[in-house]
Amino acid sequence: MLLLACCFLSAANNPDTTSSEIKTNNMYDTTGQPSFSLQEIKLAPINALVIADTAPSVSDIGPLLGKSYGELFRFISQQQLQPGRTMAFYYSSHEPFLFDAAVEVNKLPGELTGHIKFKNIEGGDAIVVHYQGAYDQIAIAYTAITNWLAKNNKKAVEAPFEVYLNDPATVKDPALLRTDVYQKIN
Repeated sequence: MLLLACCFLSAANNPDTTSSEIKTNNMYDTTGQPSFSLQEIKLAPINALVIADTAPSVSDIGPLLGKSYGELFRFISQQQLQPGRTMAFYYSSHEPFLFDAAVEVNKLPGELTGHIKFKNIEGGDAIVVHYQGAYDQIAIAYTAITNWLAKNNKKAVEAPFEVYLNDPATVKDPALLRTDVYQKIN
């Protein structure tokens, strides 16, 4: 089932994908309106550390993600791991919002502590929507995924996830925030 997500925070680009198709919908819009492009890819496997959480309302998601990312990055540093992309997995589209804050890592740590868990995302066929715009308008990326799946007679595999390509703490204009939304397919 495809879920509408709300999202926040930063990450690096994904060099581990290969594209076979690109569809653009005004990706370089300078009017401040959200824009996106959709690409069919082969997703490489991803290892991530995650913290599960629940936000009572949309306004609680950002602070909870920030707290979880801080804890994840401290743990990654203590374990001498290499951090990669900053991600989120959303499991509900309404209040309360169930989600995992996640950070890609180069390997499984020696031991996990507390509520930090390890998650392996298998590689395979996927689509990614490269979205630029405010987080509160990211629904257009999910609509693009839904439409692409229907048009191409494909099915979603697992929940979609978001990868944050820049940081709202350093990007002053929300229209310039960049997020990749991945959906595994079959």
